[in-house]
Amino acid sequence: MIPSTARSPDQTAVRFPREIAAAVTLPAAAASLVAPGAGPCTRTGAIAIVTACGALATRLALVPFLVARDLPDPRSVRGFDPSDGPVPPALLGLGPGPDRDRVRTAGDRCAEAWRVWRAEDRLGDSAAGAAGALALGAWCAWALGSSARAETRARYALETCADDPLAGLVLRSVLAGSSPTWSDGPVTGADRDRRRS
Repeated sequence: MIPSTARSPDQTAVRFPREIAAAVTLPAAAASLVAPGAGPCTRTGAIAIVTACGALATRLALVPFLVARDLPDPRSVRGFDPSDGPVPPALLGLGPGPDRDRVRTAGDRCAEAWRVWRAEDRLGDSAAGAAGALALGAWCAWALGSSARAETRARYALETCADDPLAGLVLRSVLAGSSPTWSDGPVTGADRDRRRS
């Protein structure tokens, strides 16, 4: 933990180690999410997923990685930088449709990582990562059109960490009846405008 001399009055310094750990473990988490086979991830993989999902920037980087048709190398994944542009279109269900098996496996492994955390860890400091992992699993279910599974995962993620932004987004999307509009073509500005309306 950070020594008390390094803490700021508003506790902002406490967030940085989690964000650094998330960025460092992002490639390992990406590899665990898409490793061959449909079975659950290893315990080590579950820990990497929970750690990497401790920051929203890393989860937003995993979304386009999971739906990428060219199957990028997990070592190439970098955290999302909001100064580089808008959120990834895939987060909104825009763009080419994903490989359903890849997204389903990743979502199931996110849920498994949350279950491993519940069974073994449950420390307050890792709750954000566990909720983040399950929220990413909720997004995967939403991306596949499974509203009930997405809602269930999002609600459990919010029980784990009440202010998880991705879980909140998925839950609001499900309750609003929103669903992805995957296409075979590239995302255009008109696609984004139509999606907002």
